Amino acid sequence: MTGILRRAHTFRAPASVPGVVVRIVLVAIVTAGAFALIPVPLWRWIAIVAALASVIAPRSMVAWVAAGCLPVGMLLTDPSPARTALAVLLVHAIHVLAGIGLTVPLRSQLALRALLPSARRFAVIELIAQPIAFGGALLVGGSTGVAIAWLAPLGAVLLLAGIVFALRGLRMADAAPGPGAGNRSGDTT
Repeated sequence: MTGILRRAHTFRAPASVPGVVVRIVLVAIVTAGAFALIPVPLWRWIAIVAALASVIAPRSMVAWVAAGCLPVGMLLTDPSPARTALAVLLVHAIHVLAGIGLTVPLRSQLALRALLPSARRFAVIELIAQPIAFGGALLVGGSTGVAIAWLAPLGAVLLLAGIVFALRGLRMADAAPGPGAGNRSGDTT
């Protein structure tokens, strides 16, 4: 025996990128967003350091700290529909990339085809969220607060309705017989 181990098999994924690319893109997006949206240097650097820390320790969830710093920066400036739309896009992109970074090892190869479902969901959600964010920013920017005072109770009612429907759906799923239904306790008697 020579003492040298060699790999007998390799696996190559067509059209792939190293796993570290997802994390590098995350840091680039956070950095660009921090300089574009956060006027306070302390919050800007907290976002960038959190993004850098997420490269090393993605399971620490600090990428979401970086994403949370962008809306904080929005609170510190005057309302702007363009800045709001940019913040919605960047926070969503950070969320998606951080989620992918949790599952993809740093030194792996990531097939680009594996990113298609995430890219489709991202596009669909942005097509819904951008008009809502733009409209909300126009409402806030053009009013004194009285015209949009009804949005908070409406949002609370919609949230409550969503929770009720979700709980109802869970109860129906639990009550529906599935494969191997019968005795739910697992007894065979």
